Amino acid sequence: MQDSPPGARATTRPAEAAPTEEPSTAELLKGLADDATTLVRQEILLARQELQEGLTATAKASALLVAAGVLGLYAFGFLLYTIGEAIGGPPWLGFAIVTVVLLIVVAVLALIGRNRLAASKVAPEKAKAELQTTANELKEEITWGRPQQPPPAR
Repeated sequence: MQDSPPGARATTRPAEAAPTEEPSTAELLKGLADDATTLVRQEILLARQELQEGLTATAKASALLVAAGVLGLYAFGFLLYTIGEAIGGPPWLGFAIVTVVLLIVVAVLALIGRNRLAASKVAPEKAKAELQTTANELKEEITWGRPQQPPPAR
């Protein structure tokens, strides 16, 4: 064994171990495949973790928005009640006026929504036209590619 400088770690190798040789092509390819597999697995784990964190944050934000919406509906109800009480006259008259105004707003919104829904086209018109054109072209190619048969004799 060689003398090593002071403070250095002594390494011992078995006497029968040969010096390191160049790895074969098969070993290199196997190592490359193993590294690629490990990398893909780690990327998938990272993506899964990021999605879980994102979904958790989205769920918390959604819960806050739902709570705000529910409290907003209660506030709107109290506002309508206050308006109904503030209108003079018999108590039923104020609530009747608020109800009529709300029904008018609902009717206007329903008509606008119905018109916009009728105007919207959900069917993929461009894709349908392209598919029809492709089908017609294929029919033409099949017709021209097929030998013309004489009409049956009578």
